[in-house]
Amino acid sequence: MAQDRHKQAEEVSPIVAAERQLESLAGSEGIKSAFLKSLAPDAIVFRPGPVNGIEFWKASKDPSSLLLSRNVTYSDIAANGMLGYTTGNWRLYERGKSEAGAKFGQYVTIWEKKPTGWQATIDIGISHEKLPFSETDKPTKGEPGRDLNKRAWSPADASMKFTQLSMTPGGLAVALEQYADESVRFLLDDAPPILGKKKAMAATRRYISMRFPQKVSLYQSADMAYTWNPCQFANSREGMEQGNCLQIWKLRDKKWMIVLSIFARVPNEKPPILKSRDKTAASQ
Repeated sequence: MAQDRHKQAEEVSPIVAAERQLESLAGSEGIKSAFLKSLAPDAIVFRPGPVNGIEFWKASKDPSSLLLSRNVTYSDIAANGMLGYTTGNWRLYERGKSEAGAKFGQYVTIWEKKPTGWQATIDIGISHEKLPFSETDKPTKGEPGRDLNKRAWSPADASMKFTQLSMTPGGLAVALEQYADESVRFLLDDAPPILGKKKAMAATRRYISMRFPQKVSLYQSADMAYTWNPCQFANSREGMEQGNCLQIWKLRDKKWMIVLSIFARVPNEKPPILKSRDKTAASQ
């Protein structure tokens, strides 16, 4: 087992190195330069909707007064060494000012091996208040053992069934019950990282139904895949919530399972439309 852990640490080290370089560049050259040097030409970032990352950062003003700190707490890589991801904590604060005005959250970055090296192709995150503690402050290790997927099984069918279950009255919790790994990570705005299937189901029972997404993107490499799409959920507490959903899938025991899921909510700032009373009734 210790040998398997050591081997896995060696396999995932290129992903961690790419993440550490982004973190270092953000501190030495600034956030804009860090992302421009780390993102692939076709990378997607969410600001708040999906946009090309290079174009977004080129058009952005250099936030030289802001500092970004990221702390990777979990990472994994596909069996063929071509796809991986990092996730962890982020903190955004102004240079020379107290932490009172800082912002906090969690990020997920997808990395792909390109001819020029490892580049980020997806970057998405959620925000929350400063936490007195977090279950993911310390790095955790993944499960040893990999499936090379020599059968070339696709996650498309599992992904579609997961979406269909999310649209039923059972909602997101029922979909997670069927397709979430026991050690799944779930990230939601305004909440600390949720670890484990039971906790993820409990936290998402309020999402009672999902509207069929108009667009779904899927990318697979060996035993790892990810899907992302704009999503809308009927929330039993607040009405309709919209945002962006991303799931990372792993092939385990001949079944595609979700090992990480994130719902990055987009605030609905449209004011409610008040219906005026009937003029005839009002004049009486």
